[in-house]
Amino acid sequence: MRNPIYKTVCKMVCSGYSRKAVAEHLGIRVTTVYNHIKYAKSIGITTRFDRERILLATAPPHIEQWLREQAPEGATAGDVILAILNDAYNEDMEDESKQTENARG
Repeated sequence: MRNPIYKTVCKMVCSGYSRKAVAEHLGIRVTTVYNHIKYAKSIGITTRFDRERILLATAPPHIEQWLREQAPEGATAGDVILAILNDAYNEDMEDESKQTENARG
């Protein structure tokens, strides 16, 4: 089943695409892009473009469920995502540091 177009619009905008680029990519008018964003806000998917809600609204259901299960009490799925990103960054920096040390001999 495909995502409704408003979810695609929200995901693209949150990924950094301009409204004009979204419209061109999807073959719709810029005003239609704004209408989809307005609709998403009206049904509670986003308030001021809450990236976490948009991400979860566009993620496959099994990913959304997994993220929610990983969140400790009082934390959000966004907190889990940030923790995952932080861990990946730290691992990457650690690997980079080891490579530099190995190159020095």
